[in-house]
Amino acid sequence: MVNWSAVGIGFVVTVVLEIVGIFFLSLDAAVSTFIGVFAPIIGGLIAAYWAGGSYREGITNGGLAAGMGSFIAAFIVLSGTDLIPIIISAVISGVIGVVLGIIGGLVGILSKKQGKEKVPPEKPSEED
Repeated sequence: MVNWSAVGIGFVVTVVLEIVGIFFLSLDAAVSTFIGVFAPIIGGLIAAYWAGGSYREGITNGGLAAGMGSFIAAFIVLSGTDLIPIIISAVISGVIGVVLGIIGGLVGILSKKQGKEKVPPEKPSEED
């Protein structure tokens, strides 16, 4: 099941990080690429962690958040050019964002499940 509030939060994180990555393009292309690649992963991770649930739900929430975020970020960044190149770039960015968001979603669900596993406290010894 899709948790739309978690998807919305992951979407906003993805869009903001990708736009911040574009601002670094004039300073350093490597930093811009690094931020651009990890933005959908972080957005998907946050969406999946926020939503919780099973692995399937993490994949769904993370992929949706990152895919939509990457798609919209491409439209925002390329807003001054012709329409066809914008659509092609946005679709490619969205597909790549979905794949990276799925990876982030899996990491988010795995980290949430790791946090829930608690070690029971040791019983006091009876030798006292």
